[in-house]
Amino acid sequence: MRAVVVVGAGLAGVRAAESLRARGFRGALTVVSDETELPYDRPPLTKQVVAGTRTADDIRLAGAEDFGARWIRGTGAVGLEREWRRVRLADGAEVPYDGLVLATGAQARAWPGEVPAGVLTVRGLDDVRALRAAVDGGAREVVVVGAGFVGVELASSLVGLGLGVRVTLVEPFGRPLRVLGGTVPDVVAQAARRAGVVLRLGTGVTGFRAEGGRVAGVGLADGSVLPAELAVVAIGMVPATGWLVGSGLALPSGRVHCDERLFARTAGVAGVPDPRIVVAGDVAWCDAVRSVDGPVPLEHWSNAAAQGELAARNLLAGPAAAEPYEHVPSFWTSAFGLRIKSVGLPGTGDRVVVEEGEPGAETVVEAHYREGRLVGAVSVNLGKRLAGYARRLQEGRGGVAEAAGVADGSAAAGGSGGASAGSGALG
Repeated sequence: MRAVVVVGAGLAGVRAAESLRARGFRGALTVVSDETELPYDRPPLTKQVVAGTRTADDIRLAGAEDFGARWIRGTGAVGLEREWRRVRLADGAEVPYDGLVLATGAQARAWPGEVPAGVLTVRGLDDVRALRAAVDGGAREVVVVGAGFVGVELASSLVGLGLGVRVTLVEPFGRPLRVLGGTVPDVVAQAARRAGVVLRLGTGVTGFRAEGGRVAGVGLADGSVLPAELAVVAIGMVPATGWLVGSGLALPSGRVHCDERLFARTAGVAGVPDPRIVVAGDVAWCDAVRSVDGPVPLEHWSNAAAQGELAARNLLAGPAAAEPYEHVPSFWTSAFGLRIKSVGLPGTGDRVVVEEGEPGAETVVEAHYREGRLVGAVSVNLGKRLAGYARRLQEGRGGVAEAAGVADGSAAAGGSGGASAGSGALG
């Protein structure tokens, strides 16, 4: 293999490039990024960078300049010609490859309609800069649309700035961070209210009101209008795979389907893996990360790091010697003084058991079971307790929830429902 192209310069792409060099690849290495910035870590964006405790320089990915790559910055990929093994770029250039790593990550989901000035999304450094510029410029009435991880983290950071910012968090479902299931979403809601955030739960946003071309209010489904000098839309992410449409790769739910060894599957019933293309990070729909219902997409920092490293290793080894992806999903976030950690796939369970602490307490561990077997666990301010759950999941020892001593906790926690929790930390 003489030439490898990595498309995407986030965590997964950088880890892949590092892994290629660490594994002895001395050929031509090209990294393509649609951002002009040097590679940086995304989890701090909605927390420390918004809060002002860390700068852009503080979150640069260490080592990104040290693996001898040709960098193409500020120009994204717009097409893939698999037959000729070429990546087409937005400026008309074409980059040939012998091996290809797909690690383009995701984009913030835009509001489905026109929006006035002052309505933002947050995914990258430029978004955070625009957000802070608005707040530093005097915006005090802020509405955050969406109480997933990004929305909750932003609300926490903004209300904690000490600038008198008044934050309203709107969520059409009944609880913030609902994908965590159990009592943890209620704990987060209590902490948010205590911090001064106004929660509008169970009602959606219908649109934005403008005055002089700039946002002045946010209309809700219940007919009310929230005053707003700034609005942040945090309604999820969209995999950055539009450029792969027509490439012949399988793209279920907009992600790239890959086998257990991270080789991209081709479209069609057979779904044959392409031995020259591997996938890593938010864009992957991986056969190795699955519940009983099928593959589960992840947007976790740890997943991007682990897949990037293994994807590069397997690309060099080839399909015959490639290893399966066996990483146990994990993520953490912090908001309103709470440190929340998860292992496994808690959102895929059908029963939640409070195994330490009390339901609704700010120190709690909740285990998620599916048909009696452990599928994940979530903790609040007890993160070290999850090491044992991670080991059980890694070893395939799900264990069975005992009936004695868990009925009350299970009833209080309820079923988790929903999909697996993504890393609202923008991993």
